[in-house]
Amino acid sequence: MSETERGGFDLHELPDRDDGRGAAFFFDAATIAWLGPLAELHVVAIAPGKVRGNHMHRERREILFVHYDGDVEVAWRIPGATEANTKRFAGRGAFIARIEPGTLHALRNSGAGFVEVVSLSNGRFDLEETHYEILLT
Repeated sequence: MSETERGGFDLHELPDRDDGRGAAFFFDAATIAWLGPLAELHVVAIAPGKVRGNHMHRERREILFVHYDGDVEVAWRIPGATEANTKRFAGRGAFIARIEPGTLHALRNSGAGFVEVVSLSNGRFDLEETHYEILLT
């Protein structure tokens, strides 16, 4: 399923099923099953030149759905690794990232428009369960 899989981080582009009315992206059944029971969902935007993330969750899984029209960079570091991985997406599209507990992750909007992010998790946000560390600035 994945384009990039590195232990605690699974990333792949989603095909756009645009039928003339606008973009349409669908999650595969394996991704939905991987998450398990949904405990939290939030939607955020990333303004041009800004970063979101730079954190990891100690106990919960997370799926990020990222919709972009421009340039967006994603960075992650799996547990036990010393180096971060990065991937840049350009143009117009969407991708999903399946993130295991302990995987540091961040997104940078390098384009001119907003990047939209939907986050789904099998646990509720908790400052005690979240660790912050800079990957992208």
